[in-house]
Amino acid sequence: MCQVSNEDRGDRCEQRLMMKRRSIILPIFSFALVGLLLAYGKSYGFKQEDLDKLVTTAQCLFCDLSQVDLPAADLSGKKLIGARLPDANLSGAKLSNANLRNAYLSRAKLTNANLSGADLSGADLPEAQLRDANLSGANLSRANLPKAILSNADLSHAKLSNADLSNADLSGASISGADFSGATWPDGRKCGADSLGECKKATSRSDQRPMGGRGSRGGSGMGMGR
Repeated sequence: MCQVSNEDRGDRCEQRLMMKRRSIILPIFSFALVGLLLAYGKSYGFKQEDLDKLVTTAQCLFCDLSQVDLPAADLSGKKLIGARLPDANLSGAKLSNANLRNAYLSRAKLTNANLSGADLSGADLPEAQLRDANLSGANLSRANLPKAILSNADLSHAKLSNADLSNADLSGASISGADFSGATWPDGRKCGADSLGECKKATSRSDQRPMGGRGSRGGSGMGMGR
């Protein structure tokens, strides 16, 4: 504590107290600034120039659109080959016939999105939210979908050959005519050849020949029956 004996010593004491306060306040301010910058980077992880390129040219190959917020956006027919879209919000977006081959869509929000006829072959979609999405006729061959939410999604006539659906949620999904040949089912089973409308375990060549109709209809009893 400062002992004030005259005016000069009082001034020096006050200066020391101000310097002490600054030494405490500055580190606190620095930590707050760092936290703000980190939060900003997390919220806006995508590159604005990549988003502008997509809007102006209808394509953005291998671009970075991480955490982009584009709900209900019309991206039909757009080319996004190899694009990075982790944690992107594309809920209700129109992506019919879009080219998302080898795209990275980890934890992306695609609830109610229209992906009919889209090319998602080789795409990474772990933990993606595809609830109520329209994926009819989409190409998801070799796609990675572990823990993806596909409840009530329309997968009719989609190509999912050699796709990874381990621990995915397919409850209520429409899978009539979908090709699951070589795919990994949610319970870990490997689907056999000619797995149309269901994951069919092939034990021999005779088990693989067509019986009755194709897809989830016909005399073979294939399909899940909706």
